[in-house]
Amino acid sequence: MDVNMRVCVLTYQMIHRKTFDTLFRLKACGYTNVCVYAKPMHYSKKYIPLVEHRPSIETYDWINEIGYEKLVRNLDYEIFNISDYKEITEDLGTVFLVCGAGIVSDEMIHKYYIINAHPGYIPMVRGLDALKWAVLGRLPIGVTTHILGDYVDAGQVIERRRVPIYAYDTFHSVAYRQYELEVQMLVDAIDKVDHVAFFTDGENYSVHRRMPHDLESKLYEAFIQYKEQILKEKQEWNLEI
Repeated sequence: MDVNMRVCVLTYQMIHRKTFDTLFRLKACGYTNVCVYAKPMHYSKKYIPLVEHRPSIETYDWINEIGYEKLVRNLDYEIFNISDYKEITEDLGTVFLVCGAGIVSDEMIHKYYIINAHPGYIPMVRGLDALKWAVLGRLPIGVTTHILGDYVDAGQVIERRRVPIYAYDTFHSVAYRQYELEVQMLVDAIDKVDHVAFFTDGENYSVHRRMPHDLESKLYEAFIQYKEQILKEKQEWNLEI
């Protein structure tokens, strides 16, 4: 692990849960040459899900007392508030981590290593609400790190892991375990970016949109059935997934 390598985090100009969990993990792992590029968030959340499955920023309300810029600097990391990715002039070879970046330009994608941690098992589970679609579709629940390219939630895959399912689990406990794995794998991928595991264009698998409410309403019942299936398979084959 080269903790002195240049690592840049792409995010928003706001308190953002995944961003700070990633920064805390980078600090814990000893990375010293880290910077944050923060863009304004230009969209407002219009779709309100029936089932919220991503960790809430409310547990990090204390950050508001410090401010996101000061907290980044307190970690001894740099922060740049930008309006456009064209303002980024990092050296080639710099690794970028996607925490909350909106649309990343083609110019950026083809210039740098930009790593995304997708909360889905690529290529079977692509697009939005990946966990929810995996449960309803009886597909693997997992996390995949990949290098951004010309394909949505596909392309050069760095690593892919399934999320363990246990008898005591609820839908939300699995969702949180998946999120924690997502942050862990995002930081782990820095060391693995030169060792792509495989390539997939994902063409045989749909890119999902937000799950409509009529399907969301079936999630809890579907998860119980999904868990029973997984536990039965583990018992029969003595597998740890």
